Amino acid sequence: MWRKTFFLGMIIFGCGTTTYAQLPYAFTNTARNTHYGIALDVAVAGDGTVFVANGHGGLRAYTYDGETITRVTFIDDGGYARGLTIAPDGTIFLANDDDGLRAYTYDGNTFTNTAHIDDGGNVHNVEVGPDGTIFLAKGDDGLRAYSYDGASFTNTAHISNGSRAQGVAVAADGTVFLANGQDGLRAYSYNGSSFINTAHIDDGFGADDAVAIAVASDGTIFLANERDGLRAYTYGGNTFINTAHIDNGGNAYNVEVGPDGTIFLANRSDGLWVYTYDGSSFTNTDHINDGGSAQGVAVDSVGTVFLANGNDGLRAYHYDGTSVMNTAHIADVGEASSVAVGPDGTVFVADAGLFAYSYDGSSFTNTAYFTNTNVTFFTFNLAVDAQGIVFLRVGYLFGSTFYQIYSYDGTSFSRFNASLHRGDIAFGPDGTIFISYGGLSAYTREDTIFTNTAHTDNGGGYIAVAPDGTIFQASDDSLWAWTYDGSSFTNTAQIDISLDAADVAVGADGTVFLALATRDRGGWDNTHLSAYSFNDTSFTNTANIVVGGEDNSAIKVEVGPDGTIFLANGTDGLRAYTYDGSSFTNTAHRDDIVPIDDIAVSSDETIFLVSDGGLYAYAYTKNPTSIDVEPSELPTQIGLMQNYPNPFNPTTAIEFSLPQSGFVTVKVYNLLGEEVATLLEARKPAGRHNVSFDALALTSGLYYYTLTVGDPSTGSGQAFKQTRKMLLLR
Repeated sequence: MWRKTFFLGMIIFGCGTTTYAQLPYAFTNTARNTHYGIALDVAVAGDGTVFVANGHGGLRAYTYDGETITRVTFIDDGGYARGLTIAPDGTIFLANDDDGLRAYTYDGNTFTNTAHIDDGGNVHNVEVGPDGTIFLAKGDDGLRAYSYDGASFTNTAHISNGSRAQGVAVAADGTVFLANGQDGLRAYSYNGSSFINTAHIDDGFGADDAVAIAVASDGTIFLANERDGLRAYTYGGNTFINTAHIDNGGNAYNVEVGPDGTIFLANRSDGLWVYTYDGSSFTNTDHINDGGSAQGVAVDSVGTVFLANGNDGLRAYHYDGTSVMNTAHIADVGEASSVAVGPDGTVFVADAGLFAYSYDGSSFTNTAYFTNTNVTFFTFNLAVDAQGIVFLRVGYLFGSTFYQIYSYDGTSFSRFNASLHRGDIAFGPDGTIFISYGGLSAYTREDTIFTNTAHTDNGGGYIAVAPDGTIFQASDDSLWAWTYDGSSFTNTAQIDISLDAADVAVGADGTVFLALATRDRGGWDNTHLSAYSFNDTSFTNTANIVVGGEDNSAIKVEVGPDGTIFLANGTDGLRAYTYDGSSFTNTAHRDDIVPIDDIAVSSDETIFLVSDGGLYAYAYTKNPTSIDVEPSELPTQIGLMQNYPNPFNPTTAIEFSLPQSGFVTVKVYNLLGEEVATLLEARKPAGRHNVSFDALALTSGLYYYTLTVGDPSTGSGQAFKQTRKMLLLR
């Protein structure tokens, strides 16, 4: 029996509920990579290897030669790497928030995850006792003890005394000390199966202030207290005595004791502080603040201080007893902010540096990484030309932005000794580079030499280049078309777009697609997707659709190789649309990947997306749960539905149904019977269809919309006409 697959793309309203009908295609997450983050904690192994817990960036290993820090490798098993410690045998234990506790071995080149356990709760810090027991500070869940046999963990004890367990340290005699947030400092004995709370002191720290502990070789306990500074305690087996206190402001966040007894304090808002302690008082001997957010500190056997400095990365310092000197820095951190795909399928990601990945359909492999040593910069957008040259827009602190240019040979990056001015960037079919900022500029490239060949002060905003070389430029209120003859630009068309342009893309047939947004009280209200045809001298707006609900911000629009339009839409997620020359049809939607920062579409229509600091790959495929519909289930009659919403301001959707294909006209009239808009004039297949009406330029009042089916020029088709009312309220 003949069957036809039909997919419902409409929204059915009634009885106070909303039913979203099945979309014909779906996005499927095929790979995920979150190898980015911020330096949160640091530890140094006996051989001098430096390990960093890097938030969403997992666990990283570095070497340090006295002058330079070099990253060797990293591993990311999900979660949020927050704290770490190293056992005497070299095993690394990682406190991995949202993922629990993990153990790793490291052979100098690679990590191997040997065990994992997750008992729930928020993991903050981890420490190893002298007998090899692992103690985990778990936020609201309290303190847990684990044994580890080289292949698995066993939870042997648990205690919760309220508040928020944040930092843990173990004395040489096995006493466990817990920095317990607003509850202060606690001591526990551990007998292999249970904890006994032996002492407690609360010096009035305030909410969640006791955050980290270090124990000196003589048993003195040093407590980093976020809103109270640094305190020293002695412990007599059942009581604490506070012997010294100092507060130099900021947010004390971590503490470490050097081999000579010097105390190093990581101050989250104020850098690195150095103190001596004489048993009754602290003396501040030096202070250095290189920016960032000092979160973790470690000292090696020769006194080198390593600082996990948040979004500034990892720093090494030398301390000579009176002053601190920064000897090395690596900004191996960041949140993935932009993505682009090269002509060979290589995926490039910008964070605080530049990453290259190969993608095999199910996983990413990092093939190269580049960062500017000892320089902290911020990345903005990323583009790759047809020759695989990578353009990375960066900005230094308190400085303007510009493009760095890189070549990539499959294993490494090489930076050109050249840069280009900031702005949105696109490439012509002949390789010309166009940059939109304060006008429009053109550049040619000969090897590593760039030449500015043309500039116009008109226009601005986002740009895209059509296959025939026409440059389209979308600003806050206008869409421009330009031709370029190798030495100058000519403006061939311009149209007001009334809304704020968020991005522009061009289809293979020259159709221009705009991601637009309206603003309300300083924020984004909703997003529109618009299509324009261009005939070399003028634009015609051919379709519009309102996307998602309120408080959305269009991020980017891309056209796939088969003409599918992909829209990254703020809190609404990722959407796909087809376009038939007069209207859009939403074919797929995924809203669990928000907020989206950027998207790129490969030649095989894989969508690469950066969101929440990570890189994701999505396949766009026919929905396996779509429904086969018998021809009898198609609309049985022509129908014009009530617009929704109604009343509306300023946009609304109009739905109509066709039992068979026909030429359709949808027009809008005012109360005087004057035509104010033609929404559709095209042949449509059988099914249910939607058109969008934007009344931004109209005044409040009652309007009529009319559906006519039948070609007026030939009289063919079914004679039908229906009219409904709608109310525009400003």
